[in-house]
Amino acid sequence: MPKYYIYLIYTTIFSLILIATVPKKEIHRLAIYGIIFGGLMDVLMLIFGKITGQFGWINYGPLGFMGIPIFADVSWAIFFIMYFYFLPKIKPFNYIFAGAGVFFSVLYTNLVIDLGIFTSNNRTWSPLISFVVWFSIATWGYYKMNSYIEGRQVKEPTDQC
Repeated sequence: MPKYYIYLIYTTIFSLILIATVPKKEIHRLAIYGIIFGGLMDVLMLIFGKITGQFGWINYGPLGFMGIPIFADVSWAIFFIMYFYFLPKIKPFNYIFAGAGVFFSVLYTNLVIDLGIFTSNNRTWSPLISFVVWFSIATWGYYKMNSYIEGRQVKEPTDQC
């Protein structure tokens, strides 16, 4: 089996977990956040990794475009939909949750390095710093965007008499 099938396998697994754990209405609501903070942020991180030579996806075969595997971005978008759905609203717990997300993402990075579909100059510090920055921006951005959107929905009149 070619290594690039791993991308299809883990995207399928993430999709099934998403469908099993997050209600359809919430998937629709959180999809834009997942695309922005998952898929697009992954593209930005990959561009940074390619420019610096620190890390990047490899062995993606026909499933990539210009050095970016498509299914990796889809998987990160799905992951962040689940992340935002389960993100606690209470302050100390959301920091713990984000820290756990960073920790498991570093473990995931080491898994895909061992599978031969990701490369990194460092297995600990480079992923750790990248994910701390990524999750900090994503969590902060989600809170800001979500409060802005919810605030606009509350202020809009629903019935004009």
